[in-house]
Parts: sequence; C-alpha cells; structure tokens
Amino acid sequence: MPLSPFLIRTLRVICFLTFVGHGWVCLNGQMPIRALLWDEELMTGVVENWLQMDWGTYVSSMEMADRIDGVVRVQGWLFLFLGACCLIPLRRWCGTVYLAGAANLGLLAWLKYLDAGSGIGMLLEHASQFCLPVILYLALYVGPERPRWSRATDLIARASLALAFACHGLFAMGLHADITLLSHPMPQSYLEMTMACLGLESEAVAERILLVVGKIDILVAVLIFIRPIQWWPLAYMVLWGFVTALARPWAHPDSLDAWIPEMIYRAPHFGLPLVLLLLNRSRKKTTPETPTNSQ
Repeated sequence: MPLSPFLIRTLRVICFLTFVGHGWVCLNGQMPIRALLWDEELMTGVVENWLQMDWGTYVSSMEMADRIDGVVRVQGWLFLFLGACCLIPLRRWCGTVYLAGAANLGLLAWLKYLDAGSGIGMLLEHASQFCLPVILYLALYVGPERPRWSRATDLIARASLALAFACHGLFAMGLHADITLLSHPMPQSYLEMTMACLGLESEAVAERILLVVGKIDILVAVLIFIRPIQWWPLAYMVLWGFVTALARPWAHPDSLDAWIPEMIYRAPHFGLPLVLLLLNRSRKKTTPETPTNSQ
C-alpha cells in the first residue's frame, strides 16, 4: 500500500522522538552500560588480558569510571545524530543508518535487561522502539514502489507492538516464576506511578488496577492480528501508550529533566498504533465496493 506524505512524516517524527529521548537520557548520564562492563563473569578476561588490570582495581578506578561516563555521553550525541537523520530525506545507501540505529536501540534494550536481572520481557517490551527504525527503512527504501507499506512491514509493526504491550502486561500482573528468564515481578515504579497519578494511598488497590490493565494489555496484543476487530485494540494502544508515557513526568513533577525524556522515547508505544489506525482508514477508502448484480 502506498504511503501518504503525512504518514511518512509521522513515522519520521516518531522515530526522531525515540532517538532524541534516549539521547537526552544518556546526556543526563543514565545508561545501564555498567550492567555489562561491571559484570565480573563476562568481563574479567577482557579486563585482565586487554587492560592488564585486576578486577578490584578496575571497578574502583575513578579513571575507568570517567571513561565510562564519556562513552555514555558519546552515545547520547550519537542518538541525537540518528534522530536528526530520521527527519532528513536520505539516499538509499545512506538509509542504512536507520538499521545501525535499530541495532543501537536493541543493544540499549539488552543492557536494560541485564541491569534489571528479571524476565525476558524487560528486553522485549522495547521491541516497538528498536524495530521502528527498521520499519522506517523498509517503508522508504525496500521494494520496487517506494514509499510503501508492505505486508512484511505491517507484520513487523504489529509484532513489535504486541511484544511491547504483552510484556508490559506481564510486569503489570506481576507474574513470578522459578526461572529468572520467565519471571516478571511487578516493578515498584509501576505501583508508585499508579498511586501518584490516581491519588491512591493503598498499594493493594493499585495492584488490583495494574492486574486488570495487565490482562487487557495481553488481550489487545493478540487482537491486533485479527483484522475485523483490530481497530479498537489499536485505539486502546494509542490511548494507553500515551497515558503510560505521560505518567512518567506526571508522577515526578519535581524532576522533569529526568522524566520527560522517559516519556519522549516511548513515542512508538502510541505513535505506531496511530499509524496503523490511519493505514486501516486509508485501506477502507481505497478498497472498491463490491458491485451488486442487477436483476
């Protein structure tokens, strides 16, 4: 299906916001890269063989800490550069920068997963973020007729949203398991945001609300693949994706510089389902009506 200039601009802006939000977070010094670099099991060999340092010296070195902070700042500027690229029409060979950006966002999601030490959902709930640059690349540069929304692009978009909402639902429900990979305990931040945004004083009430929301998240993650009824699950994703993004600064009004970027980089959670809704509307307008046989 051909993409209108409006939908192209919308995809570009959503991708731009994703990179800028993450860049802002990194420039604030917040990137869980130490979850990897200070993992003794993974990094001991690297530290001893390449850096010629023992582990104790490495983790306590102020010089190494400054270098890590420098890497985080560079990553922040890189995200800002990638965000700017999303707004600029690039030649096809330059468009591969979107794929590099997707890989970078995927690495960041993996670092968050390592840092959290919880279930695989911590990685996969970021799927719509690290898949969005791939979606933009496919829409703009792949296929004989471009720009175009292909079946493959549509499937990636829906699958990434389904993963994001389903995994968010698992954490909202607080599903525990003996295997760490499958365990998704409810984050304390979910409770705090729910209580702050709704003015609740009881954690038990907040937990019940999150339990219901978690079940709905998993339900809509399935229903967006069922074409006859997919409009209202997508509409729910637009609304709830925006609400959960806005909840970050709303619940922390005293530290907006830290929480506004947390809201911004979640733009795919409501922006991507909005694009799918608009595409569904365009399909209905362009699909010819079936002629009726005259008697």
